[in-house]
Amino acid sequence: MGFHGRGDFGERLGGYLGDMKQLLIRRSGPCISAVTAFLWAFSASAQVNSKGTFQVSLGPAFGGHATEFEWIYRIGALALQDRSTDGAVTVSWPLELQGGLSNRFSLGVILEPGQYIDSAGTHPNGFFTASLSPRYYLVNKDRFGLFLNADLGFGVLRIGEVRSGTKQYDDVYAGGHFRFGTQAQYYFGRTFGIHLGLKYAAHNLRWRDRDPEDPVLASGDYEATLRTSGVLVQMGVQLKF
Repeated sequence: MGFHGRGDFGERLGGYLGDMKQLLIRRSGPCISAVTAFLWAFSASAQVNSKGTFQVSLGPAFGGHATEFEWIYRIGALALQDRSTDGAVTVSWPLELQGGLSNRFSLGVILEPGQYIDSAGTHPNGFFTASLSPRYYLVNKDRFGLFLNADLGFGVLRIGEVRSGTKQYDDVYAGGHFRFGTQAQYYFGRTFGIHLGLKYAAHNLRWRDRDPEDPVLASGDYEATLRTSGVLVQMGVQLKF
C-alpha cells in the first residue's frame, strides 16, 4: 500500500507541475511577445536610417571647379562672341533634411548658400541652391551608414564687377545642377553624429539680368552661359530623431 501511495502522489505531483507549466506559458506568452516586439523595434530604430526617421545635417562644403564662360552679343546683322575657361574654388554651407522611406532609401531637401572665392577682390559674389536629394544606403548599421546620393536642383548666382575699387554692376545667373556622390555617417549615440562625403557637381547657369541696367546690352541681344564641373568635399554634424 505504501508503495502504491507514493506512486499516486508522484503522478499527482507531476500532473500538478505540468499544469503550472502550461499556465505559466499561456500567461507569459503575451509578455514575451511584447518584449520581443520591443527589442525588434529598438534594433530597427537604432539603425542610422529607417522608415519614419528624420536626419538634419549642417556643415561646410569645399569645391574645386573647372569653369567655362561663353557669351554672344547680337545687334542687327553684327554678332560678337567669346568663350573662356578657368577654374574656381567654392565654399558653401548645405543644410539638409532627410526623411527615411525604408531601411535602404531616404529622400530629402538641401538648402545651400555659398560663394566663389574671390582672391583678387574684383568679383564679389554669392550663390544659393535648392536641391531634391534621394539616398540609397549601401551600409545601414546601428551607428555607421554609407550611402549613395544624387542632388537635382536649381541655383542662383549673383556676381559683381569691381574696377579701381568701385563696384560697377551685378550680373545674375540662374539654372539647374546635378550632383552625384557618396557619404559616410557615424553616430556617437542615438542622436548626434558626424559625416564626410565626396560629390561630383555640374552646374549650367544662364545670364538673367544686370543691375544697374547696361544701355549697350539693352540695345541688342545679349546671352551668356556659365558652366561648371568639379568635386565637392562635404563634412559636418547631424542629428537624428
